[in-house]
Amino acid sequence: MKKSVISTLLVSLVLVTTGGAVYHEEISEFIGAMRPVKMEATISFGKALDPSGKFVSDPATTFNLGENVAWVVHFQKNAGTKELVVALFELTKDGREIPLDRNRMAVEPTDVGLYNFTTTQAFWSLSPKATEADRRTYRVKYLKKRVVAQGDFTILRDAKDGAH
Repeated sequence: MKKSVISTLLVSLVLVTTGGAVYHEEISEFIGAMRPVKMEATISFGKALDPSGKFVSDPATTFNLGENVAWVVHFQKNAGTKELVVALFELTKDGREIPLDRNRMAVEPTDVGLYNFTTTQAFWSLSPKATEADRRTYRVKYLKKRVVAQGDFTILRDAKDGAH
């Protein structure tokens, strides 16, 4: 009887060890899928574009209502696609994203950068009207099948709130 108990314990130990290894591998794969993927591009914000139109001048991520916002998307290699989706979100104080706008844009697969310029009022006007706030933070995402670039900036209603 002692021999069968020892055999049962050994079989149980092998099953637990094997099961634990499989379970550990599944957890590792799951956690790996949750890690942020390195972005294919970066977004720089500023108050203007330089004369070449390829870089921002007066870099900033905080703007006053009434100012201009310029942003440049720089791809590490190139766009590698004929179309990107640009999505705009407003971030809540707890970090949730409120979808505001989403557009498809044609690009050349060889493009190494995208250059944009608009007013802060254009963003502010897209926010839900019921939300009265003195500051709003926005997130711009560029997507292929997944997010390839993402950047955040804040707009202040009143200049005395401390814009940089």
